[in-house]
Amino acid sequence: MMTKKILAASVIAAAAFLPAACSSGSSGGSSGLITINVVSNFTPDIARGQVLDQLMSQFNAEHKGKIKVVSQTSADWPSLQQKIRTEISVGTPPDVFLYNYNPSDLSREKSGKLMNWAPYLNADPSWKARFPAQDLKDVTVDGGQIVAIPSDQAPVLIYYRKDLFAKAGISSFPVTWTQFLADAQKLKSHGISAIALQTADDGWYAMNALSYLTISAGGPSAYHATTLNTAPLVQGATMLKKLFSYAPKDAEGANYAVASADFLDGRTAMVMDGPWLISSIQSQVRNPCDVGVATAPTNGNGIEQPGTIVTDSLNFWGAAKPSSPADARAVVAWMKFLTSDTSATEMGIQGQYPLVVQSTSSPAQLAKASCQMKQVFQIYVHASTRIVNMERYITTAAQAQVPSLLQGLILGQISPQQFTSQLQNLNK
Repeated sequence: MMTKKILAASVIAAAAFLPAACSSGSSGGSSGLITINVVSNFTPDIARGQVLDQLMSQFNAEHKGKIKVVSQTSADWPSLQQKIRTEISVGTPPDVFLYNYNPSDLSREKSGKLMNWAPYLNADPSWKARFPAQDLKDVTVDGGQIVAIPSDQAPVLIYYRKDLFAKAGISSFPVTWTQFLADAQKLKSHGISAIALQTADDGWYAMNALSYLTISAGGPSAYHATTLNTAPLVQGATMLKKLFSYAPKDAEGANYAVASADFLDGRTAMVMDGPWLISSIQSQVRNPCDVGVATAPTNGNGIEQPGTIVTDSLNFWGAAKPSSPADARAVVAWMKFLTSDTSATEMGIQGQYPLVVQSTSSPAQLAKASCQMKQVFQIYVHASTRIVNMERYITTAAQAQVPSLLQGLILGQISPQQFTSQLQNLNK
């Protein structure tokens, strides 16, 4: 969820995750208590973490004495992902863990260390049918092994403060990037930074903006995995540098916590983020429903269709190879519970975290959603095209250099052309 998901209030230190496979109780074998450690960034201070804890409590009560799921969390998503990679590489994956899918690096999926879900999905066709077929195909390796369960693909949208727009005399959200820059100048003339950005961590906010800008310049095929088309990316990088001139002074060198706080505390009018931000908006903004949600502008030339949205990577739940059939059954039971219609609806509405699994939300349930979540649902459902954030699909070598490349671009140490060529070279 990353860097992005290091919410300002989320300062919980990384837990000492238990790396072993599901552990049985003292009685041993299938008769003992099976404990499943679930590793994620669903920290208990944010909505999705609170819902996860509630679901775990319910599941544990229903399986008392047999199965117990335990949440092991870290707010630092990039560090958590690296830790998971390391544990998989040394042969000790966490029991169950949430991770970013990247088609440029299938080392986790092809490690041979992960549980094969195919027999359990095939044994329950109704459960399997609730997941997008392409998502399951993405994690199908070695002749039919399905090594993960789809979790979420969060939309990255623009959250904007209507009160700050009104202060600058802006009555509606800009439709084109030209209008966006004009509104940014209006905000700046009233002493308001237009947009929260960052270069530290994984540069999540900056890379969201760069993804949208590159798509506006080159259309849906402007980038994918190791393919980065030069002309659109140069245009995107050029425009990104302009956006930084309308960001707070702390944007250069800022991490997610600093940049998100700039928006939540009213120092910036806009931010590009996922729905996990909503719980912080609801708890930290004085009049939370003054925060609107919008799709990004386009260039207005038809290259990109209005309603196109960038998303975070598709996240999956992986699991260590179970050490016994009983452990396997326990993990399957938990995952079926977590992805059930009831749980998925609860996570989407109360957890502000929509899952990719099919779920049915009644009008009464949707009425309980926050003002932002209702808008997110509508935008997501009616999106003309969905494209994963550029950074989530580039190679790990390129990802590692994103912060320094962004900083060089913003400080004028490298040109947009140099930024593009260096990123392309790293992405081979």
